[in-house]
Amino acid sequence: MSGDEFPGRWVENCLLEQTPLECNIPMGPWRAPRSNVLAWVFHSFIDELAHAAGRDPLAFRLEILGDKGFIPGTGQQGIPYDVNRMKHVLLHVAEKADWGKKTFPRGQGQGIAFHFSHLGYIAQVAEVTVSKEGKLKVDRVVVATDIGAQIVNLSGAENQVQGSVIDGLGALMFQELNIEKGRIVQSNFGDYPMIRIADAPTRVDVHFLKTDYPVTGLGEPALPPLAPAVCNAIFAATGVRARQLPLLRTDLSWS
Repeated sequence: MSGDEFPGRWVENCLLEQTPLECNIPMGPWRAPRSNVLAWVFHSFIDELAHAAGRDPLAFRLEILGDKGFIPGTGQQGIPYDVNRMKHVLLHVAEKADWGKKTFPRGQGQGIAFHFSHLGYIAQVAEVTVSKEGKLKVDRVVVATDIGAQIVNLSGAENQVQGSVIDGLGALMFQELNIEKGRIVQSNFGDYPMIRIADAPTRVDVHFLKTDYPVTGLGEPALPPLAPAVCNAIFAATGVRARQLPLLRTDLSWS
């Protein structure tokens, strides 16, 4: 974890710490692994702060981003952050999702999140329905992306974003590995479920903002905001805050 991670360069007296743990179990790759973890933690907590302050979650995030414009990276490998680009995608996704313009009954709600990952600026709004028994249905995900000046293959780009949303939702809802006596308990898809059509969002709306910046990749940055956007929507719908993943570990029922 870098000190450049949001909100490290924005909030005064902010301390980010990590504790490396040795693991004797072989690990494999995951799509945007670091960003997925940090995005869920940071943007879930920021949402908690917004609700605790009685603030609109979008306005609260825009206030934290502030008017610094362009923030240089720190250290030899620091990555600069264009605040205006992120604010632009946040405002764009809010407009496309009609943020703040809908009235949801209890059990339905919207959540918002953003993340800067692999040089891509991505914001998402999730709309969910949670039954009183705790059954989750993600009805719609709206995505705004800024990855630069040109998209060569629009269909391929949409595929990457929609695939990231589906991939992220499957990991968020179901996937876990448990280890007993040095062995993984799960053996196949029967006990390590992948997301099925019935659990996929009814709609995934993708919007690309073409800007005058060098083109960056799209294979990973659209996945990290998904988990916090959905979890923040669950809280808006039910008042239940998910604090561990996958969601099958959390009782989402409400009354």
